Amino acid sequence: MLSTSLPEAISTAQPAEVPGWFRWATGQPGTSHYVTVDGVRLHYLSWSQHSDNPVLLLVHGLRAHAHWWDSIAPFFMEDYRVIALDLSGMGDSEHRAHYPWQFAARDIIGLIEEAGLGPVIAVGHSYGGSRIMSACGDRPDLFKRLIVLDALVVFPEDVPPDDPIKPSVRRYYPDQQTALGRYRLLPEQPLALPYITEHIARHSMAEHSQGWCWKFDPMMPNGVEHEEPGAVLLPRVHCPVDVVFGEQSAIVSRDMAERIVSGLPSGRGPFGIPGAHHHLMIDQPIALITLLRGLFASGVEDE
Repeated sequence: MLSTSLPEAISTAQPAEVPGWFRWATGQPGTSHYVTVDGVRLHYLSWSQHSDNPVLLLVHGLRAHAHWWDSIAPFFMEDYRVIALDLSGMGDSEHRAHYPWQFAARDIIGLIEEAGLGPVIAVGHSYGGSRIMSACGDRPDLFKRLIVLDALVVFPEDVPPDDPIKPSVRRYYPDQQTALGRYRLLPEQPLALPYITEHIARHSMAEHSQGWCWKFDPMMPNGVEHEEPGAVLLPRVHCPVDVVFGEQSAIVSRDMAERIVSGLPSGRGPFGIPGAHHHLMIDQPIALITLLRGLFASGVEDE
């Protein structure tokens, strides 16, 4: 899930505290591109845009955006054409007048088709993980392989987590610093690395004539309301799927991750990242990069 408020420690982080690997990664920015899907203009970032390498598609979580991947994507651009999508109503993509059932899966399918990307290897975090599974279930021809990162799947015996952000009118802040002071992660996450969270927070807002506001559409529906039940979703996904979770996650337990794997026709794992909470790229980015490299090296997509 997303974010709307920033711990004070983040705004006081000193440049010397930012490690070299992060400086290098954010010094290799993706380039912006757009496609139109169902009449909605979708934004995406691309690394190695003209590469003939396999396409690696990265999909963010609820109310998040493509820049959540800025510290991850550059580490794969030598071997892949890396694409990070802004789902409609989020990031720099257009908002919808109405959000139909599984609109995000439709965004993913539309991007792959309109940009001529498929078949792709797709990595989805949280809300994005369940959406790449739904998209693959609808259009298996567009996907080689999926990796889902701490993605909630709804089972009848579970009580889904509450989403405290309800549809509402847009709120504006007088300046960027005031907006940054209101940013927080949902669910709350201890040990979030401040330089990553601040980078993400700054890309989460935009300046308008009325002031600064969050980029996501405040009228977007609650994420849990658009979750496809696991008993319906998982059997539809026939390509290889690696299931990854944070061992300290407040969203996906080991038990849930194991049930996800067992419900998939070609599930693997689950692979737990020690010390990681729900937002794995914010508290354990090096461990996440290392695990992804290992999973990619397994060559499952070529089987």
